[in-house]
Amino acid sequence: MMTSTRREAALQLLEATGMRKSSYAPPGVLLLWRLGIDCPPPHFARFWSVLVLSGVYFGIFWGLLMWLFMWLSSAASKSLLFASLPLAACFAGGFFGLGMAIYYAYGRKKYQLPLWEDVQ
Repeated sequence: MMTSTRREAALQLLEATGMRKSSYAPPGVLLLWRLGIDCPPPHFARFWSVLVLSGVYFGIFWGLLMWLFMWLSSAASKSLLFASLPLAACFAGGFFGLGMAIYYAYGRKKYQLPLWEDVQ
């Protein structure tokens, strides 16, 4: 089955569950689809791929945002907190990724959804 056809079938399954569209098609995934990157909806993705992808993008953006705020405060630029910012961004990304992976795995189990490879 072609991936876009598989995606449409998956979206129909998700719509039939009654959950909100913003839950099964979050803005980041919608952006990837509009850019031509054909990825599965998060409920159909594997636990580890959701953990890694959501953790990496959150960690990068959170780290950049915190760096910007710390950089604006010139006194903080030489502190130990500023030096430990990359480690903090990794932990924040890891915790966010774990939370999102658990959320989507729970939804997949609750609504008895198949994995992406099994969508017909």
